[in-house]
Amino acid sequence: MKILSALVFLTVLLGCTSAPKQPETITADTSIIVSTPVSDTVSIIEHIKDVYASINKEKLTQKSFEWEADTTCEAPPMGGTLTYFYRGSEIVKMLNVGGEDHGSWKEEYYFDNNQLVFIYQNNTYGGAANPDEVSYQNRYYFYDNQLVKKIESGSGVELDSNAIQDMVQTTYRLKDAGNSAAIARIFSCHSE
Repeated sequence: MKILSALVFLTVLLGCTSAPKQPETITADTSIIVSTPVSDTVSIIEHIKDVYASINKEKLTQKSFEWEADTTCEAPPMGGTLTYFYRGSEIVKMLNVGGEDHGSWKEEYYFDNNQLVFIYQNNTYGGAANPDEVSYQNRYYFYDNQLVKKIESGSGVELDSNAIQDMVQTTYRLKDAGNSAAIARIFSCHSE
């Protein structure tokens, strides 16, 4: 993912120019609402929270794929597991857990009627190669494939509209991937 590569670069850059410090989690709420009337946004966010709660309460069928960086492209060493959660034959959630030498990530993607409605990121970058550690938890709410609200931790990992659109496109590509090789190519080569 382009975002992942940019985060790794940012982490390396910060590590080269900063003195070591203790790890921190920054949780400032930089919440914004994007081009949706407030009255509509409140009901949309409540619906998304209901979808999230319902999915996490249900017993869902799971299918997991382990993947490692595709060596046919110049990807950094990384790997992880992408787990699909099904209600019947419909994917309602994906859990993406992985890591590389400069960080780790845990991201959840939620779908309602095959539409992406929520992304939760709980990621950490830094570690042994870089004593400056940045941890962040970001939340993105979508309606009709448009961002309606974002809550970002204020850790310097805020995404602009183009980066969010790339993340959405990558999420749908992952949803359609369905095997370890395709997932590895999406993450490491930025292609299918």
